[in-house]
Amino acid sequence: MKKKLWMQGLVIGSLVLVAATGCGQKEQPLNPGASSATTEPVQTVSPTPVPTTSVKPSPSPSPSPEVNEKSVKAYYSDPDLTKIVEKTVKISYKNEGDKYKSTLEALKKSVDEQAVSLFEDVQFQNVKFDKEELKIDLKLGQNAQFGAGGEMFFVEALEKTLFQFPEVKAIYLTKDGSQVESLMGHVDLPYPIKRK
Repeated sequence: MKKKLWMQGLVIGSLVLVAATGCGQKEQPLNPGASSATTEPVQTVSPTPVPTTSVKPSPSPSPSPEVNEKSVKAYYSDPDLTKIVEKTVKISYKNEGDKYKSTLEALKKSVDEQAVSLFEDVQFQNVKFDKEELKIDLKLGQNAQFGAGGEMFFVEALEKTLFQFPEVKAIYLTKDGSQVESLMGHVDLPYPIKRK
């Protein structure tokens, strides 16, 4: 019985050895210059079908909204902070909702030396108009801290600038996301500021 198992193991091992050494080797002629009379079998491989996916053309991008331009009044201070100065500026915006933010951004810079911006160091973080109410969240930088007179002009310039739009009936002004009694600690801030 041992002899029979040994013989079977030897035969199986030999077959594995022959199969392993013969796999993947190409038959080469003994004499490379002579042509061989035997032909190699040609393997035919049928291609596996590739699933086709229909490529849908991407929709052409919709034309970007037209940029609107409008002349609006913007209010600044005189160089001595003694009075409000009105200037007409051009704003650009894509849709009606952006008109208010664009107007507020125009308050941040002045091209006239006699009109000083009170809003240069102010960030308008959120501006939203909904049903006659304009909600503005702002952040005041260090250079946007004024005394009582400067704060009064700041609020007045904001009111005059935004109430030029007849659809705005009330302004809800918040500072850093919170309702405050005063923006800079000197002038009471009504909530909301209503058109007079």
